Amino acid sequence: MAEHDERRRAERLDANLKLEVKLSKADGSTETTSLETINISTSGVYFRSDHFIEPMTKLAMELEVTVPNPQNDAAGATAPVPCEGLVVRANPEGPVADCSDYEIAVFFTHIEPQGMDNLQKHIAMLLTDSD
Repeated sequence: MAEHDERRRAERLDANLKLEVKLSKADGSTETTSLETINISTSGVYFRSDHFIEPMTKLAMELEVTVPNPQNDAAGATAPVPCEGLVVRANPEGPVADCSDYEIAVFFTHIEPQGMDNLQKHIAMLLTDSD
């Protein structure tokens, strides 16, 4: 088996975060699904889905992260990270009958500056907690 070259530019951290994903349906409507992340980085998110999402699908998403609370050092505050991304990998790689546990990797294509600030603060908290 060939050695896999690491192509990620940002460190992935395990994180079980609330993730809202907006999926476009065939009839032109949009469906919002609440999911949970497996891990995150500043460049993408990895999550479980109960249905297959085709690679190269564009997604509108919102992560809910914890950031330091300026009023209280002991407790964090919840902050949103609205973002857009592109599905780059799905496991299994295609729809499978009776499968309800797909792992989906998404590369962020757009995050507003405040959302990126929230994400970076959350990742810094995770790194501090893992020390």
